[in-house]
Amino acid sequence: MRVRLSWLTVCCSVLGTLSLQAQPHPTAPAYSSLPGAPYTLYLNFSGFAFPGNWNNDNITPNQAPGVIPAYNGQTGASFTVAEQANIKNIWTRISEGYAGFNINVTTVDPAIAAGQNANDTQRLQYYDDTPRLMQTIIGNGASNFFNNAGGVSYVDVVSAAQSGSNGLHTNFAFVNRLGGVGAFHNIATASEHEIGHAMSLLHQADFNGNTRINGYSTNGGSSTLAPTMGVSYGAARGAWRLGQADNGGTPFTQNDPLFILQNNAGLGNFVEDNIGHTRFTATALPLNGNLINNNLAKGIIVPASSTNPNPIGTDNYTKDFFSVTTSQGATFIVNLIAGRQELVNGVADSDARLDSTLRILDAFGVAVATANTASLSESLSISLAAGTYFIEVSSAGGKNGISNIGATPITASQFYDMGSYFITGMIAVPEPSTYALIGTVVIGVFGSYVYRTRRDRRTAFKTF
Repeated sequence: MRVRLSWLTVCCSVLGTLSLQAQPHPTAPAYSSLPGAPYTLYLNFSGFAFPGNWNNDNITPNQAPGVIPAYNGQTGASFTVAEQANIKNIWTRISEGYAGFNINVTTVDPAIAAGQNANDTQRLQYYDDTPRLMQTIIGNGASNFFNNAGGVSYVDVVSAAQSGSNGLHTNFAFVNRLGGVGAFHNIATASEHEIGHAMSLLHQADFNGNTRINGYSTNGGSSTLAPTMGVSYGAARGAWRLGQADNGGTPFTQNDPLFILQNNAGLGNFVEDNIGHTRFTATALPLNGNLINNNLAKGIIVPASSTNPNPIGTDNYTKDFFSVTTSQGATFIVNLIAGRQELVNGVADSDARLDSTLRILDAFGVAVATANTASLSESLSISLAAGTYFIEVSSAGGKNGISNIGATPITASQFYDMGSYFITGMIAVPEPSTYALIGTVVIGVFGSYVYRTRRDRRTAFKTF
């Protein structure tokens, strides 16, 4: 279902106020999740002087954003080292939320790149004139601009140009209403939510038949899993959902990933990570010596179908296969880490989305070891004989949402287990036996001879 451009959504928040003053825009560090992708989501941490009313109307009170200061109120030419680290932290979380789609989440201002930055009015016009581009301003909001809202966005506005609209390709996440500059989870969650609206999604809600019980679903207040398009501030993991959305009090079924693909022309299918998806097309396990190269052994698990994605069932998701052959026995130590590793190499960034399953298969495809725990990440350690083996990475297969709020049953919902991963560990191979000969050397007419008096046999594992 496509919704009208005039539909405006305002989201929940933490209260806060700020006195705004005009200031120059500091340069944000340049991060991009998927350069060259057909869609661009520009995260603006540098501040913005918004000209006039948002979308040129006064239908909704207080639609003049005014001057939005840079993240953390930075007024210098660049952000501090600490601010840059915070920006990267927020950027990688939002990037992970959209990792399954052909979308570049970036801190690089496309208006500056195009030479359209004489002033903020020109920048805004460039954003609106450019299809498949959205600006999300991440900064403090004035108390009279949608007071109390954690974020705000128009719905279904990204795919086509919105020339002359004065801001339909711009939405907002208000740092001061989300817990402050260090509330990375809340800031990222609100930004993903508002971008979801811009890409056609309405609120995931809770209904009993046609009766709305809760306009913003929290999956029963779960601390582990809640819908991105509901309220997931209090949950460790926000996720896309197949469930009942709220169309002005009327329920309709919204399959979040499918709607994003269908309602945004030119977005294409789910992203392809270029890792073999069967044993027969498996990618050779990248190794540095016997260490697994986590910078190459990585990918993204997405729904297997772009036309009919289904959140429930492991086989409804892509699977990635890595092959490794050992000519002698080896100990496989494999750690499948859910999420991205942008902040510290080999360590998962926060807000991972994939709940994963790890298997090691023999040459015939028979599982010799499986890890599928309640954790998002999985690990295996097993000693195996010589041969060819496959490391299989897959989704845990989705989650069912709650079925009741208190004593009231609600319409069924399902959550997607999709997202990024990388692999660490080693293939520890025993070294061949070595012999040290210790004896007496005798020099004679016909040369040197060693008389072996003791044999020292040693067997060792390589260490890494």
